[in-house]
Amino acid sequence: MGLMRWDPAHELQALRHQMNRLLDETMRGRRFGWWRRPVLPEAGPRLDVYQTDTEVVVTAELPGIESKEDVEVTATEDSLSLKGEIKRGQDIRDENYYHSERYYGAFHRTLPLPVKVKPAEARATYRNGVLEVRLPKAEPGRDRTVRIDIH
Repeated sequence: MGLMRWDPAHELQALRHQMNRLLDETMRGRRFGWWRRPVLPEAGPRLDVYQTDTEVVVTAELPGIESKEDVEVTATEDSLSLKGEIKRGQDIRDENYYHSERYYGAFHRTLPLPVKVKPAEARATYRNGVLEVRLPKAEPGRDRTVRIDIH
């Protein structure tokens, strides 16, 4: 018998296949709370942050938020906070769910901004499940918190 080359990628793929099979067999016919009822990750909604020469722009995915009144956006000169709740659209009891992947629940996320901004001049819009906040850049100064209206 000759030597065989060891392929770690093949070993990992085989392990993944075995784990998936085990989970499928274990979950078939059973309902676990964590399997049926996902909530928002602790980090909150997914978002992008970028800057131009004049402003910092933050976009956040908030599917399921029905109106801009359901989201609170506040800013300081060096951070932005998002707070709200994504509600399930229908009143269906948990035990009636067969499978659920959509996120829902309350969220609160504060993120540091890459540069100082002017929170009083910030603008926010909410369309098609995406919140966009535009914060004009500022010279360093004292910190203060300002609530931003969503249009």
